[in-house]
Amino acid sequence: MQRKRPKIVKKPIKKEPKVPIVSEDIKTKITKVRIIGIGGGGGTIVSEIAHKMPKASFVVANTDSQALKTASQKSFRFHFGQGLTKGLGTGMNPELGMQAALIEKDKIKKLLEGQDLCIFVSCLGGGTGSGAVPVFAKMAKSLGNLTYGIFTLPFKFEGERKMEIARESLKKVKNHLNALSVIPNERAFQLIDRSTPLRQALSTVNKTLTESLTGLIETIYEPGLINIDFADFRTILEGRGRLAYLNTVEVERKKDSAKNLI
Repeated sequence: MQRKRPKIVKKPIKKEPKVPIVSEDIKTKITKVRIIGIGGGGGTIVSEIAHKMPKASFVVANTDSQALKTASQKSFRFHFGQGLTKGLGTGMNPELGMQAALIEKDKIKKLLEGQDLCIFVSCLGGGTGSGAVPVFAKMAKSLGNLTYGIFTLPFKFEGERKMEIARESLKKVKNHLNALSVIPNERAFQLIDRSTPLRQALSTVNKTLTESLTGLIETIYEPGLINIDFADFRTILEGRGRLAYLNTVEVERKKDSAKNLI
């Protein structure tokens, strides 16, 4: 009598769910940082930084067409207000600088769209930077970008009028910024003698600011001993802490009454 062979029950093979292949570009969102120098002084500083930091994008914005010709080739040159200023500066008239920016609002919007962080750099006290910075910052904020302003204040010997223009600009712009660093030019005399010519004194301020801003961008993009990614940086800017990064700066943060330093 033959034995019946036991039936072999084949278990269904579970198919592993297909995992879509994701490119590295999609897996790791690249932080988009745009640094905008507005006016003559801001443009000079941004031009100096542009060739050192290839990962960020740079814009030099001015009403003065001649000043734009000297801007770094690695920055986008944004000439605004031509119909109003005829390609010239604003002659220490911040109202003219503001109007020049307002008539170019659509172009400014396109310039700032799609960025994670917009850093505005300007030497306040003139007409273009002082008048246009609040317009640029307000537009960036309305687009949902993080906004950070880095500004210098005039030397005392440049006159009370320039200081008045600078202070008025600060009042207008600070409500549109997540963080604000203010660097009085007078602090340059902690490093140089008071008899130093104006051009050399300004160069010292610009060099210090350039080095510090370069370090800030490297902190966002490059891994270091302390790992700070953009999410951390966003938390710093949006949280209650005060941001005190640049050397010898005064930082104001809206909605900030805490004394802790980040």
